[in-house]
This record gives sequence, structure tokens and C-alpha cells, in this order.
Amino acid sequence: MKNLISIIIILLFIGCNKKTATKTVLANKTEKSIFIDTIEVFTDSINFGQKQNNKIVVYKIGSEENVVAKVYLYERSKNQWKIKDSLTLEAVRINDLETKIEDFNNDNFNDIIFTTGMAARGGNIVQTLILYSPANKSLNWIKNSEGFPNLMYNEKLDCIDSCILTGGQTTYFLKIKNDSLKEFANVDQRDGRIVAEILDVNGKWKEIENIKDEPESFDRFINFNPIEKRK
Repeated sequence: MKNLISIIIILLFIGCNKKTATKTVLANKTEKSIFIDTIEVFTDSINFGQKQNNKIVVYKIGSEENVVAKVYLYERSKNQWKIKDSLTLEAVRINDLETKIEDFNNDNFNDIIFTTGMAARGGNIVQTLILYSPANKSLNWIKNSEGFPNLMYNEKLDCIDSCILTGGQTTYFLKIKNDSLKEFANVDQRDGRIVAEILDVNGKWKEIENIKDEPESFDRFINFNPIEKRK
């Protein structure tokens, strides 16, 4: 995987819009041709980070066996774009990036989220969340964001929520702590009940509401105390 990533990074500078074949020497000293191509490219130079002063570019590139997302952050300097930071992340080939630029931590700087996987037959969209860090003028990859599908900013509670489909549906309420998402409450809907829980000061889960439910469909929730559905 590390060798593939190195090859991909080099190829980005050679030509991002071309499908390229490279030969790799295997352990048995035979050669294998690996075709690496750019699958998708996203660019924003208006809305991300410091608006109109930052540019973010996401390349989805790889072979039939391995795919990565390469993220570059640029800053404007004397009418030129200079690179400030970059990340290389694993991705899957079968879905589009579906990139969104919006503020996920209410600091008035827009962040980026994009799809890197899929689960539950498409019901759970696995996303990578990257925040803009104004203090360091850098990218802050939220390393466990892929573990919380269908992420949305929750303006009502000033947090992030995630909705996961299993045998029922659970909405998780999350706070950003450094480079991770930390769950502090959830609402679970299944088997004719809606149950809300919070994490107490001792780090233990406490049930705060348990009500009867007769759903026509599963719901996503915007609040847990009181229980409130998203409209």
C-alpha cells in the first residue's frame, strides 16, 4: 500500500488526467503492470477555509486493487497558490466523492466532507471529515469520522450527528475533540420503541426516555432531550 501511495503521488505531478501504466517488481522478481488512473477530481477555491484565500483539491486515484483520496490545501500568496498541507486517505472505487463544503464546528470557517465508502447496501454512507484549522492554517483530519455514517452538522445542538441503519436506526450525537468524534448521546428506534441515552459525568450510559413508537418509517433525530425528529 505504501509503495502504491508513493507511485500515485508521483503520478499526480506527472499528469492527473491520464491513465498510466507502471511496472512493479513482485517478490518472485516477476513484473506486473499496474494501471493507475484519476477517477475523480474536486476543486474549490472560493468557500473552503479562509474564503477566497484557500483552495482545496481532492483527487480520487488508484488501480483496480487500491484507491486513495489525495487532499491538497493551498493558500493564496501574491496571486499564486502555494501548498500548505496534504493528506492521503484510503477510499473505495465504487462510489462518487459527493463532496460538500460547510462549517462542521461553528468556527465560521468552512470544512470539507466526502464519501470514502458504503455500507448497508447504500444506506450507510461512509464519509471522511476534514476540518480547516485556522490556528495552524492546516487540515485537521477527523480520524474516526468513517466510523459514523451519514454525518450532518446539527445547528440546534451545535454538534454533529450520525444516523446508522442496522436492524433499526440510531442517531448518534457527537462532539469534536481534537482529531476525533466523541459520542455523548444517542436515540435508538427499533422494535416499536424509541430510547434516548446520555453519557453521564461518570462516563456511564443513562437512559433518559423510553417511549412507544408506531413508525411508518425510521426517523432521524435532531434532539435527544426531549426526543425530537428531524423535519
